[in-house]
Amino acid sequence: MLSRAWGAGERRRRRIPGRPAEPGRESGTRRWRREASYAVAILPAALLLILFFALPVVWALYTSLTDRALLGIGAQETRFVGLENYRRLISYVEFPRIVRNSVVFVLGAGVIGQTVGGLLLALLLHHADRQRYRLGNVAFAAVIAAWITPPLVAGSIWGELLDAYGLVNRVASDLGLGSPDLLAERPMLSVILAESWRGVGFAMILFLGALQVIPRSLHEAAALDGAGPLRRLLGLTLPLLRHQVALVLMMTTIITMGSFLVILVMTNGDPALGTETIALFAFHRAIGVDFQIGYGAAISTVMLLVNLVFAAIYLRLARERA
Repeated sequence: MLSRAWGAGERRRRRIPGRPAEPGRESGTRRWRREASYAVAILPAALLLILFFALPVVWALYTSLTDRALLGIGAQETRFVGLENYRRLISYVEFPRIVRNSVVFVLGAGVIGQTVGGLLLALLLHHADRQRYRLGNVAFAAVIAAWITPPLVAGSIWGELLDAYGLVNRVASDLGLGSPDLLAERPMLSVILAESWRGVGFAMILFLGALQVIPRSLHEAAALDGAGPLRRLLGLTLPLLRHQVALVLMMTTIITMGSFLVILVMTNGDPALGTETIALFAFHRAIGVDFQIGYGAAISTVMLLVNLVFAAIYLRLARERA
């Protein structure tokens, strides 16, 4: 009796052809098709990542273990030298100073100049857009114009502005503030200002997009509860932007760490390696001066490790504040 009842129940539970599967159940074929469609959708992005990131990283790691060069013996026959390039880099007496310059440059231009500056500009332009201020569009266009300016042009512009005979010096002299030669007296500050001016538009666009997603009803509800503008900013807007802040910090850090054209035009790492960063040092060793590709690849690998350290710190801070 029980066996007949169990068999009847099994027959009722069997899927009738043409009828949808029971909720919570999915056939293997349908699951495979769904996962295959996902794989096909992400395939172009995966190929681009492999082509423009994974393969160059693998090539750089391999090249850093060789004596590949553009001139000399390394250009005729590349030899495997192991960790010799890394030992040479660590033993270089000025390498700690170059790392310190890179950290200062990233903190000044990437973190403060671009991320913090981009957030402030985004907040101001977002407020101007809500209040329908027409000058907001002019300011937005000016920032974007600076962002699309090529690095070599940006370095030339700021080099002329901050030179001893530049516009800043003449204006300061007319105002009775002396004759400051910022490019010679404060070279690191000069290149930080130039790089911040050129790259702040990227961070501003990302923050503007994130601000547009925040529902306006949240600010209206907070205002009805008696929260002022500053309290709404600190207690509502910034917490909702924490993941975007981590993303922008990571991206601006990576971009700034690898940026060297502005410094190349303005100071070329001088005076006395005072503005020499890891990226510029790699350029000088690999292409600009020594033509040692293997040594330059080792420097670039160290720069990649520094970027990974910064990224890990940003992601951990974002998770702790979540």
